[in-house]
Amino acid sequence: MPPFTLFRYLTWRMIFTILAMYVALAGLIFIADFMENLRFAEKYADGSFGFALKITALRTPGLAQLLTPFIFLFGALWMFNQFNRRSELSVMRSAGMSIWRVIAPSALFAGLAGAFLISVLDPAATRMTGYSQFMKDDIRNKKTGLVRVFGDGIWLRHSDEEFTHIINAASLDENAKQLKDVTVWRLTDRSEFVERADAARAFLRDQQLQLKDANVKTATAALFLKSPDYTIPLNLTVEDFKAGTPLPESMSVWDLASYMRVADAAGLPTVRYRLRYHDLLSTPLKLIAMVMIAAMFSLRPSRSGGAFQMIAAGVGVGFLMYLIGEVSAAMGESGAVPVMLAAWSPAVIGALVATTGLLHLEEG
Repeated sequence: MPPFTLFRYLTWRMIFTILAMYVALAGLIFIADFMENLRFAEKYADGSFGFALKITALRTPGLAQLLTPFIFLFGALWMFNQFNRRSELSVMRSAGMSIWRVIAPSALFAGLAGAFLISVLDPAATRMTGYSQFMKDDIRNKKTGLVRVFGDGIWLRHSDEEFTHIINAASLDENAKQLKDVTVWRLTDRSEFVERADAARAFLRDQQLQLKDANVKTATAALFLKSPDYTIPLNLTVEDFKAGTPLPESMSVWDLASYMRVADAAGLPTVRYRLRYHDLLSTPLKLIAMVMIAAMFSLRPSRSGGAFQMIAAGVGVGFLMYLIGEVSAAMGESGAVPVMLAAWSPAVIGALVATTGLLHLEEG
């Protein structure tokens, strides 16, 4: 590490640069998203300027967070390039400081910022984004996903022209289209109880829920009645159970950990949630890699020329890392590679490439 005074100077320069970059990009995102939300609000009678402004303010932190790796890349490129142009880097190097000691404060800040991001900022941003989506669904009278997963299994609320059905099942077998330990409550459109049916097994077939060896109790009956095969008309498929679950992007790292545990037990697919979970965990390493990539391309001695080309190359490598992340995520979701490998590989590859480049720069 550099001396404390220099360490503090480098750290504050990095903090100021990143905050300035974040505010600038967040402002651009706010303006672009506000115009889109204003067009959305104009389509509905309850829509207004204030409504568009509110949902834009709720969405902006989450949208800006998606650009965090690029914020650190561009911010570090600009800061290190300024060090080079002002000959500050030459002074540090002539004092015997290695490249690693120069970039250590920025890399340390990037790692701490990544940890703070996934543990504090992301949970707040996902909740704000979720509330903005609820507001948009409410103004257009669209029903949100009605599937929920808790410790006691899957819960689903489904309404048709006559009845509302509330279904609870311990687990779902997607291949067999089978629900286990099922309880179905049937209510009128005025939420008046009609009947309850319990069964150890139920099958989703031909837009019907077929309960095997069911116990059925109606509103007028005092006791449960046994029925070997009891059929409830439902316009439901296995895909409805999966489609109604919350989006991985709407869940924080804390929510994902508990959700994956109960979803696995309920038989629901969790690949996308595991990708999101490990992608969030890799954020500190990813931000450190972006700072190292920026240093690799912008700490080259200015006398050797080609500063613009080197910075452009750094930006290109950053976008290449983004493409690698998208490809690896697609491969992980398809099952071609393990989920953990798919989520962590962009950050690890970026760190290895940057380390190699910095070693070459240090020795050269």
